[in-house]
Amino acid sequence: MVNRRISDDAKRIALRLKAPRRDSDNEICQLVDFSLSTLHRTLRKKHATGDVTKTLAIGRGRPRKLIHSDCLYLLRLARHKPTLFLDEYSHRLEEYRDLPVSLATIHASFKCVGLNIKRVQM
Repeated sequence: MVNRRISDDAKRIALRLKAPRRDSDNEICQLVDFSLSTLHRTLRKKHATGDVTKTLAIGRGRPRKLIHSDCLYLLRLARHKPTLFLDEYSHRLEEYRDLPVSLATIHASFKCVGLNIKRVQM
């Protein structure tokens, strides 16, 4: 069979069909259209965790360097003193927030909210 994603509902249906022991494993696999090994793997997962679904991944990707309150501080600072350079913003974050941040991160956070030099100075 082809490597494909099998829905959790199909796995639950297969286990429901297996519970009364009326149908054989091969008949169940034909009905729900997956292999015998998938049926046994689903059964093992159900016994081990109590459910057939995968556990959700927490904290995917790289953690953010600036949290929301730091971004808001940068925006307030940019609107209050629009003539500062990025290295001065970095220095303020390091001095007052104890947060060493690169110039690229500051630039990316400004770009993310749609802020550029022309908009700040207006």
